[in-house]
Amino acid sequence: MSKNSLPRLIPTGTCWCGCGTEVGLGSFFARGHDKTAEAALLAVEYGSSVAQLLHKHGYGAGHSVTQAAVDAGAWEKCTFPGCGYTGAPASIRNHLKQHAK
Repeated sequence: MSKNSLPRLIPTGTCWCGCGTEVGLGSFFARGHDKTAEAALLAVEYGSSVAQLLHKHGYGAGHSVTQAAVDAGAWEKCTFPGCGYTGAPASIRNHLKQHAK
């Protein structure tokens, strides 16, 4: 599913991890609870293993998920010579600031 075909989600004022904590306007999660929800989803769907998640979707040592993200236009590669960092556009911007220091 491409980024453009995803539904627009509206925060509800309650943390989406299921803990019931009230969160601020525009937030889906209490601080750090996005990772809690992510780990719980992995546990429920893939037995707590990122490797199992990648394998189920056809990725692994021979088929790079990070390269697939670049190919899909969702991630970028660092343009600094010799650097192999890959990430979301905002991460790349922050990363390039480190090269500029």
